[in-house]
Amino acid sequence: MNETLKQRIVGIAVITALAAIFVPMLFDTPVADPSFNNELSLPQQPNNQLTIPQQPANNLQEILDKTPQTQAEVISQPVPIHVDLQAKKIQKAIKKLTVKGWVIQVGSFTQEQNANEFRDKLRKKKFTAYVDATHTPDKGVLYRLRVGPELDEKIAQNTKQRLDAIYKIKSILVLE
Repeated sequence: MNETLKQRIVGIAVITALAAIFVPMLFDTPVADPSFNNELSLPQQPNNQLTIPQQPANNLQEILDKTPQTQAEVISQPVPIHVDLQAKKIQKAIKKLTVKGWVIQVGSFTQEQNANEFRDKLRKKKFTAYVDATHTPDKGVLYRLRVGPELDEKIAQNTKQRLDAIYKIKSILVLE
């Protein structure tokens, strides 16, 4: 690299570091020292220290008075209607997404305990493993052990090859 260019980069780094240190001092209001009382001192400025808010009054008795005490009072209370608009918006947004990820199916197990034990072994080796249950008409519930997801197919393929080599298995690369 050119020597002049190196000097300019170092100079920019030094100036940036100095600006990062000294510019906040210009905008920060100093905390007044109450022990310093001199006639020539500047007027006391408000400090920027946080204050703890007062504890709210205890309205436990009011809450207890409003709480229904008998079964008839509970039944007479109106049932609140809960509409989760945020969940509906999220579901619509998820349907519009076209992002797909690659997962490696390490195996399918008929017993969940076996899948979870193998998953734990994979996690100890720093693989992102999870168990997914699926229902099949002929075998019932199968527990699929998967690793991933990965957005890049090459990374997923390399992970698949590592899994196959370490555990002597034949895993399947799946696009989800």
